[in-house]
Amino acid sequence: MKSYWMHIEDVPNPIELRDVPMSVAGPTQALVKVHAAGLNRGEFIKGHGLHGSQGAKAIGMEAAGEIVAVGDKVTSMSSFKVGDRVMARCGASFSEYALMNIQEMMAIPDSLSWEQAASIPITFLVTYDLLVQQGKLKTNDWMLINGVSSGVGVASLQMGKALGAKVIGTSGSADKLKHRHLLKITRLPR
Repeated sequence: MKSYWMHIEDVPNPIELRDVPMSVAGPTQALVKVHAAGLNRGEFIKGHGLHGSQGAKAIGMEAAGEIVAVGDKVTSMSSFKVGDRVMARCGASFSEYALMNIQEMMAIPDSLSWEQAASIPITFLVTYDLLVQQGKLKTNDWMLINGVSSGVGVASLQMGKALGAKVIGTSGSADKLKHRHLLKITRLPR
């Protein structure tokens, strides 16, 4: 199968398309035909796993696609099956096929395109962890989001509002804050 890889060291052409063996689903994994993959800036920033080591690495951290095969424990542990449209955080998503763990997979609603679905997993899993798992955010809590116009910032704003919180945000970009139809800025009471 085809897979994009990035060289860690400084080379003239850091990204290359390779032919690699087809992945095989482990017991709690699904093999997914990738229809869209998210591009995350963290992959290209020093200190986020790619830099500081040698060689090359398959790139991509989230994808959306159709299940083509499942591991032997998938059907007993979940309702996922071959043919389902799914999205997940997963490695090597800039490939024709990617392995997804069932604990990370989410069904794609019919209303979302492949591209929209591929942009959700990492940002919203981080946001859910921050606000619900660790932050214990509740209805009517106040929430301040520094960097509200970033990917995680917008996701946090949306999730905070969905959870009934009172959300305010800051941004270093006045241009991004002009898109109030996306952010629905709430003012603090005086």
